[in-house]
Amino acid sequence: MKKGLKDIMQNFKNEKNTNVELLAPVGNMQGLKSAIDGGADAVYLGLSDFNARGNIENFTKENLKEAVEFAHLFGVKVYLTLNILFKDDEVEDVLDLVREANRCKVDAFIVQDVGIANLLKNNFQGIELHASTQMGIHNLEGAKLIESLGFKRVVLSRETPLSEIKRISNNTNLEIEYFVQGALCVGFSGNCYLCSLLAGASGNRGKCKQFCRLKYRINGGEEGYYLSTKDFCLLPSLKDLVDSGVISLKIEGRARRPAYVSTAVQTYRKVLDNNFNFDNDDITNLKKVFNRGDFISGYLNGEKIIYGKAQNHIGVKIGSVISFKKGKRFNEVIIESGHNLQKGDTIKLFDDEKEASVLSPVDIKIVGKNRYLFTTTSVAKTGQIVRLIVDSKFEQEILSKEKKIDFDAFVEAKSDLLLKIRLKSGEVEIEKTFENVLFVSKSQPLKEEDILQTFNKCGNEFNLKNLACNIDDVFIRRGDLNEARRDVLKTLREHLIRANEKSETIIEKDNLLISTQKAGKNSKNIAFFDNIDKILNISKENKENFEYFVYSPSLYKKDDIENVYKIFYDNYQNKKLFLDMPLIATKEDLDCLIEIMESLTELGVYATNYYCLNLKAPDKTIIGSEMNVINSYAVDFYIKKGYKDIVLSKEEFDFEDIKSDKCQLFIDNRKPRLIYFKHCPIKENFGGNCGQCKYKDNISYYLSNVRLLLERKKVVNCHFYLKKDDTKSIDTIFGIMKEL
Repeated sequence: MKKGLKDIMQNFKNEKNTNVELLAPVGNMQGLKSAIDGGADAVYLGLSDFNARGNIENFTKENLKEAVEFAHLFGVKVYLTLNILFKDDEVEDVLDLVREANRCKVDAFIVQDVGIANLLKNNFQGIELHASTQMGIHNLEGAKLIESLGFKRVVLSRETPLSEIKRISNNTNLEIEYFVQGALCVGFSGNCYLCSLLAGASGNRGKCKQFCRLKYRINGGEEGYYLSTKDFCLLPSLKDLVDSGVISLKIEGRARRPAYVSTAVQTYRKVLDNNFNFDNDDITNLKKVFNRGDFISGYLNGEKIIYGKAQNHIGVKIGSVISFKKGKRFNEVIIESGHNLQKGDTIKLFDDEKEASVLSPVDIKIVGKNRYLFTTTSVAKTGQIVRLIVDSKFEQEILSKEKKIDFDAFVEAKSDLLLKIRLKSGEVEIEKTFENVLFVSKSQPLKEEDILQTFNKCGNEFNLKNLACNIDDVFIRRGDLNEARRDVLKTLREHLIRANEKSETIIEKDNLLISTQKAGKNSKNIAFFDNIDKILNISKENKENFEYFVYSPSLYKKDDIENVYKIFYDNYQNKKLFLDMPLIATKEDLDCLIEIMESLTELGVYATNYYCLNLKAPDKTIIGSEMNVINSYAVDFYIKKGYKDIVLSKEEFDFEDIKSDKCQLFIDNRKPRLIYFKHCPIKENFGGNCGQCKYKDNISYYLSNVRLLLERKKVVNCHFYLKKDDTKSIDTIFGIMKEL
């Protein structure tokens, strides 16, 4: 323990791997502590309002400062989630929230709404913005657009492949963040309207009801969890991700228990600091705290992602039921297991892969080798599979880990009667001098052991690593020494927090001005069609009511699109034709689409994702409903970029709130597309492969009595979507179309 201060300063080093950021989910103060204790480099959290996890505890304006200071004390960054769409009447509250978060020294803001992002960038000089995964950025073209808007980082869609990650990394200056652990959305982030349009509970507004986790029937078959995905674990892919350009590895799970956060963070910290090496125990530990359907590698390797048997935590298999005896008050279950079961553990019983019951033992007795008798009120039957979902001893151990800040101390108490204390932690060094606390004394001189004992009482945040002393024959009262320790540690704490705050000063400028004129009524409307015959047969009286025509094919064949293009302009010389772009596009898809757009010069783009905005000039682009415009700030953003035609989002909001007199606003009255898939539901449910595709029309998913139709879009690759079953012709749509 005793070293010279010069040696202490030279030998002190931070051994943690800093090549890549480990980013942890935080839902409350306990979760924040678990993330920091586990070794997170950064955390993301939300306030009670305005974030995509509106159904959890979250933080408040009152405890945000405490949370940020605690994180910064340990050198951990804090990213605040503003990852929803905003209505006009909420924007002032958002700005107030950002001002408060700025005062609390939040490091960055995760944003979905492009109008709000633009507002913040224009109002707060120096603000750091991260593009939420809800923006659906999944290819280089979309990433370039986001970079041009001033985002520093992009949280890529989970659907983004390694090849595209590398392309983005090599061709932009964006930081790349990627999800590596947790729940996998079956729907493409930012464009899932399942709960919104069926129940008024929008995921884009932080109100998702997880209808994807409910039971469905397909074409009248048996019920199953046909939209419920397995959880993903990318431990085996970490090196590939980092080599491809990912600098932040993100763990999903703000709504999950502290034991999950602790386990996930500690496991990934260990693997990162061990040169990406891991073993089966690491995977097993992650499964103990939450495992839905056994882990997959997300969308990276083309695995089946749906787990139709159960939709909740299934833990790890540990044995089977070998006998069951029903009693008057309590039942007795004997299970055989190699796991050392203890009181406090919780198990689930399964018939094959279907969950039968949860069993929390009242009492446990060992009745033979690897045999345990449970006293319980639950019912079981012989032969059932036993899976452990709470390992109480493991969770106690994982939660007991406590991170402290090491510091070195040099104490000088000389005959000049000045007590000098110098502390160093990392690059931070402070020194304080205390007068009138020392007295000359040969009978009760201060000893190094007294100082050591005092500085070992550092509370939950600090840990004395090295102590060096230079002491004469002086005396100090124990209370004064304790007070000096508290004083210098408080000062060290303050300096550490300041040292880990953002160095840039965020300066608020004047508010961005938005037009206060309400939108005028559109004189023209948009006609969507998937077959050229549909627009050739529009009644004469309605034909002139459409100015824009959007061709939405299921197969993007160049020859077919060129044929539609020719027929259209042969019949509609004074109208405009646009191609409905696929929501998801790989590089192969983009190469095909770009070739089509370059050969058909008058063909415009109906934009469904940010990548589309790099394909044609603004005057040949319609901002589509999938771009999720629900406020005047987004409208204003697009107007200033030169876009004049905007189809408002499918999300529920008051259209009359939108204010603009410089563009045309439309609504999309097609059959609502509720949820988009990157995976192939045909392979999942009907087998086959791309060479022997079993896709056919009229595949239906039934949620109770609600029928949802499965449809496909294919360029080079396929993606699918479910839409509501309510067919309307173009003439009928025109009759019910709302004028804004």
